[in-house]
Amino acid sequence: MNSRLHLPLNRTAGYLLLGSLLVCGLFSATVAHGQSVGPNSPATAVNDAGIGSNAWTNPGNALSSDNARATLSTKGVTNYLQASQFGFGISSPAGISGIQVDVERSASAVNNVALLDAWATGLTRTVSAGINRCLVVTYAQENGNGSRDITAMTYGGRAMTQMVEIASGTPGGFHARLEVWVLLDADIALASGTTIVPTYGAYTPQEYCEAFSAAVFQHVDQLNPVSSQQASGAVATTNPHQLGSAIGTQDGSMALNIATSGNNTTPGITNGGTDTYTINSGYTEGTDLYFANTVDAPTSGACIQTAHKAITTGGTEQPSCTFNGSVNRWAMIGLTLQRARELDHAVRLVKGGVIAGNNLASASAWPTSDAYATYGGATELWGQAWNLADVNASNFGAALAARVQNGTARVDHMRITVFYYSTLPVELLYFRAWQEGQRVRLDWATASELGNDRFEVLRGTDGQSFSQVLSVPGTGNSNTLIEYSAIDHHPLPGTNYYRLKQVDTDGTSSSSSIVAVTFDTMMLVPYPNPTEGMLHLSGMAPEGQEVTVLNHAMQVVMKAPLTAEDPIVNLEGLPDGTYTILVFDGQDWTAARAVKQSSMR
Repeated sequence: MNSRLHLPLNRTAGYLLLGSLLVCGLFSATVAHGQSVGPNSPATAVNDAGIGSNAWTNPGNALSSDNARATLSTKGVTNYLQASQFGFGISSPAGISGIQVDVERSASAVNNVALLDAWATGLTRTVSAGINRCLVVTYAQENGNGSRDITAMTYGGRAMTQMVEIASGTPGGFHARLEVWVLLDADIALASGTTIVPTYGAYTPQEYCEAFSAAVFQHVDQLNPVSSQQASGAVATTNPHQLGSAIGTQDGSMALNIATSGNNTTPGITNGGTDTYTINSGYTEGTDLYFANTVDAPTSGACIQTAHKAITTGGTEQPSCTFNGSVNRWAMIGLTLQRARELDHAVRLVKGGVIAGNNLASASAWPTSDAYATYGGATELWGQAWNLADVNASNFGAALAARVQNGTARVDHMRITVFYYSTLPVELLYFRAWQEGQRVRLDWATASELGNDRFEVLRGTDGQSFSQVLSVPGTGNSNTLIEYSAIDHHPLPGTNYYRLKQVDTDGTSSSSSIVAVTFDTMMLVPYPNPTEGMLHLSGMAPEGQEVTVLNHAMQVVMKAPLTAEDPIVNLEGLPDGTYTILVFDGQDWTAARAVKQSSMR
């Protein structure tokens, strides 16, 4: 479709007026009117094995919102749930501007993150059988000459992932350090043993001591296990000390807090002693340990506490720790293990019976009660070209595949809304031209546009032959009033004929009726007239000219040079009345009358 312009046969081709008077022309155009149909429900919903390995139970339950649902509980990626026969019948002529899919979906019988194997120190960790497991290993370290970094870590030969680390201390002096590493279910299942093996970076030992503590959680999301994390530390005596920023939590998640202090308790305890920290913020303590270098400094080591807190309702956590002694430097890590989620894997449209186009799957977790998720919209075409036959066909539809991790994925309803535009004849509201000083101004407006690339202003001297003098970009698609303006800075002496050519994005074009302006190089036209004060002098080229203003008694009341591109005379300081405006260009005088009239509103 395009916005070709056609001159109505039952209208005057144009109005030809001379001088600087208004000249108008009329023609018709086409316009896009935004409309929509739907949301429509499907008549058919089936499994499509083009993706995933798990088939939906009762896929036909997705036809309406009635709490009868298509379901799937097996972990992994599902088949496509493909819905079609939406019953669209959009009339021609029309074009498709967007398609929206709404899916009412939820997850039921979900399990919250839970502790599977309790916190335990050391570099050996047995992992129990469980679902969606996550091994968490914490590393606390104290050194008197900088920090000792772990650059890699394995469990049973499987590479672990570092989630966060922090070191606090004095440059070249004592440092406290914390690190957290994780391993997910698939790698836990492939582990060849139960040994944790860290790989260290270079360091200079001085009273060096370290401690490891590990725990296993289950029902943890395997795609993004840690949803929020923060690390804080300082060389300070602050006690209690608090995580510098809050971590975000979700329903059913688990908040972890790990803290270390580079000192012994008061009174001091021996290596391996406990009761180093007091539990704050409702957390459950896991590891509570004093560790030291028993050879170099057995009484001045460091302490570590690990703790966790099950989150029922999501929000934020900013835990604090009270050390049972004098703090010299401390470090804290807070993180959230999020619950395994049901997620979109793919959401696409069905065109001609084939699943195709862009995947608009959302990254948001499916809620635990039915709610519609929206994909696409009024301007989203899903990476496809659409026509009426495509969306009106019985094999037009939508397809959704999910990733099931926890509980049962449920789809209650799928629906589609189609956004389209129809083409209707409208008028170019006006095309006019007038002399404005030593130039010609051309204005026009459209009530609507469809596929409009540009306007070309054509000029001629005989009303028969034309050449382009100006080009103005079009709006493209619009169903509102759009006003345009252009200036011909070099009109020809005598009568100038103008025609407006409209060019579509596909290269097709059409032209308006002809309008004309007879260009008078000596005309002086003051406006607005009457004026409250500011008077523009159309017809004057200001360079080297001078204006003189005479009152009704022909007395000179003002004299000034014209220097602006748009010549202006300011009469605001003069009394109301009729004035003679004289402009001298060095050889000739040009005169006009103007009325000063205050409070015109």
